[in-house]
Amino acid sequence: MDFLKRIVAIYLALTALAVFFNFILTPVYHDGSPEYPIWEYINYFMAAGVLLALIANFVRKQASADPYAGDADIMWANIALYASIALAMLFFWQYLWLQFPENETGDAALSHTIYFPLVDALYAIVTLDSARFLWRRE
Repeated sequence: MDFLKRIVAIYLALTALAVFFNFILTPVYHDGSPEYPIWEYINYFMAAGVLLALIANFVRKQASADPYAGDADIMWANIALYASIALAMLFFWQYLWLQFPENETGDAALSHTIYFPLVDALYAIVTLDSARFLWRRE
């Protein structure tokens, strides 16, 4: 089981770093077109990462119910779980808009400029924290 946790932690950390660096470097290499081909591929890995982080933080929340867990552990487990839920909601809402481009008009198209940067930043933070938790968990 520890091996599986380590594999998931590595996956989450690598995808978080990929999102982090691509988020920062997109303005450097992007040609200004409405297509973002690298992000189309990264989104598949992010979808799996969002679900893995959600599961990891649910497990973290359950572990914080231990009578020996401190108040700080319980607080951070709650924050991590609710951040994961918010990330999942925002990511999959945006992701589904991308899957149905014919529905993407007006405010929906404008929302990509607002929500995807938020999702990318939140993804890097939540998944790196989840990876750290899984890596240290025994």
